[in-house]
Amino acid sequence: MAKEEPPSTSKDLQELQRKLSLLIASVQSNSKVVSFMKSPVGQYLDRHPFLTLTLLVFVALSAVPVGFFLLLVVLTSLAAFVGVILLEGCCRNTTPVVTVRWP
Repeated sequence: MAKEEPPSTSKDLQELQRKLSLLIASVQSNSKVVSFMKSPVGQYLDRHPFLTLTLLVFVALSAVPVGFFLLLVVLTSLAAFVGVILLEGCCRNTTPVVTVRWP
């Protein structure tokens, strides 16, 4: 015998479907989305959904390593800047311990 789903699950799925349809409708009615979809690029991507999905996945997955690289660049630059400031501040006011005179 197959188990029947509780009625609350069905209502939850209907509510989720309603919210998703409202979200999709609000995105599709956005003026920037409408102007992009009227452009030649938007029309081409609308006719080629597999290419659109491939492009979307590629951009989403490549954003993570690019973000890590940019974070590394910023942290390295910050560490180098702090290091230079600390070294210049420490060593500028010190006098040499041994002085060497050349004949």
